[in-house]
Amino acid sequence: MSDKSRKKLTAEELYAFSDEMGMMITSGVSAIQGLTMMIDESEGGEEKELLTEMERVVGETGSLSKAIDTAGVFPDYFVEMAKMGEQTGKMDAVLTNLAAHYSREMAISNAIRSAVTYPLMMVAMMFVIIIVLVTEIMPVFDRVFKQLGGTMDGLSAGFLSVGKFMKSNGVILLIILFALVIYLIILNKSTWGKNHRNVLLYKSPRFKSIHSKIATSRFASAMAMTLSSGMDVMQSLDVSGRIVEAPEFEQKVEKCKDSFAETMDIGKAFSMSGIFGGLYGKMAILGAKTGNMENVLEKVATTYQEEADEEINDLIAIVEPTLVIILSVVVGIILLSVMLPLLNIMSGMI
Repeated sequence: MSDKSRKKLTAEELYAFSDEMGMMITSGVSAIQGLTMMIDESEGGEEKELLTEMERVVGETGSLSKAIDTAGVFPDYFVEMAKMGEQTGKMDAVLTNLAAHYSREMAISNAIRSAVTYPLMMVAMMFVIIIVLVTEIMPVFDRVFKQLGGTMDGLSAGFLSVGKFMKSNGVILLIILFALVIYLIILNKSTWGKNHRNVLLYKSPRFKSIHSKIATSRFASAMAMTLSSGMDVMQSLDVSGRIVEAPEFEQKVEKCKDSFAETMDIGKAFSMSGIFGGLYGKMAILGAKTGNMENVLEKVATTYQEEADEEINDLIAIVEPTLVIILSVVVGIILLSVMLPLLNIMSGMI
């Protein structure tokens, strides 16, 4: 019986399992022997419990795909691939292809993570600097004004009021901020949240282009994996469409299924549905004619991933100086709102 309380495995964990088990089966090691070896190498905890349970199921049923299915931590398409691998006698090839797929998934995830992390750190630093200015520095200037017989007014008084409010309600504001962060994390992990986020991002042509190329790379990688593992075209389209996890791309996949049903030419179906356009569409048509579709799809996946990486790096190159400029302008406005009136008071005393 599957353990529903266990969380799904990450791309890194799926890669590690596929890679290790694939190498062992390719080397002639049986599935149960492979699991025993992995148990011996595991560090304990949930990993060892999972592998031990899988070893038990394989021992009882003789089926690795059954163990993968009942574990409850593998994605549905992983289970489907494992079942197909056993049915066709290509479990070693299936696991090797899954490892290659998850290796590319990890590269994409790392690129996205690096693109998001640095700007977020910059934004956080901006807020910290601004908060310190309005809560700690502005009161110092207020005391200086009072010692010189003046008072803050206008913009400087507004910043001072904001600082006093933040200081007197700091705990409440921190609780609200913490709750907001938790809410955003939960929202980002939900299907509705991901779809809503994608809709917002698609309003930006640059983000739309990056998201589209990442989705296409994932789809091409999944198609190469499923086709080379022995799945028929319609099964591959169905599984690959679910792997992408992008509703707008799934619509293209449905069109591709309809086109393939009409033409029985997967290359033309890719081109007609808009999944691959231009040169890539022609490459797909040629790959279908020459029977070299898997290699073509691998090349297309790699190319789209490289293009997405380039666009992400270009975006970072734009965002970084933009955030620095914004920070400089905001800090400059805060300081000038204090310094100019202060200079006027001091010049009047001379």
